Amino acid sequence: TYQAVNEAFQNEFPNDKMPCRQTIYKLAKKFDETGSVDDAPRSSRPTTAKTEENIQLVSEAFVLNPQTSQRRASSELQISRTSLRRIMEYLNSTQEHPTLLGRILWTDESTFEVNGRVNRHNCAYWSDTNPHLIIEQELNVPHVTIWGGIWSNGVVGPYFFEDNVTSQNYVRMLKDTIVPHLQAHPAFQTMIWQQGGAPPHYGQVVRYLLDDTFLDWIDRRGTIGWPPHSSDLMPCDFFLWEIVKDHVYAQNPRDINHM
Repeated sequence: TYQAVNEAFQNEFPNDKMPCRQTIYKLAKKFDETGSVDDAPRSSRPTTAKTEENIQLVSEAFVLNPQTSQRRASSELQISRTSLRRIMEYLNSTQEHPTLLGRILWTDESTFEVNGRVNRHNCAYWSDTNPHLIIEQELNVPHVTIWGGIWSNGVVGPYFFEDNVTSQNYVRMLKDTIVPHLQAHPAFQTMIWQQGGAPPHYGQVVRYLLDDTFLDWIDRRGTIGWPPHSSDLMPCDFFLWEIVKDHVYAQNPRDINHM
């Protein structure tokens, strides 16, 4: 009975917590049926998918078709996407690649206004006294939003958004224009995509596409997290947009088409 087991357990293990009634009944039933309280051998698949055979299959799959997506490779090889990602990380770690920074594609959007106004959200001015400075801004100024990216192999883009950037038109840009262009590059499989934490970048459709396309990507909820309270300081702000805006506004654009 449970009481007899309880007394025997306390006598044998006075400092241990008594197992609950349900646990004792399960162990007793298992002993009656099998003659042992040990777990039965598992007949399911191996605990790891990173076998020599699977490593060889994944390696051959991407050598034969470097542009294949992780989703398609997972389906064809019958390997879960999590296991596929781990195998690819293992393969990447055992091969020679450029430095980490050289593999990152840094991306960003910037707004170009016809009046030549530059958003100085990354600029900070320190003073011992309050300058009481007032900055006047025009409303409803014609403008265009441009996406661009830079990495060790040059500049990617530009891409022009006709409307405000949303998750829908952002993912459409990736699918129809940017990703097909990047897939033609021999370093695509080891490329790391980076983007800021803007709301359009955080949409579920965007995150699903990035999971399926890149081995690693940097942002909120990415495989490499983007610090949630970090300053919005992108390499594009200090190189790409600075140079482009110098050229664009030097011409005093009359309208969007001229700009």
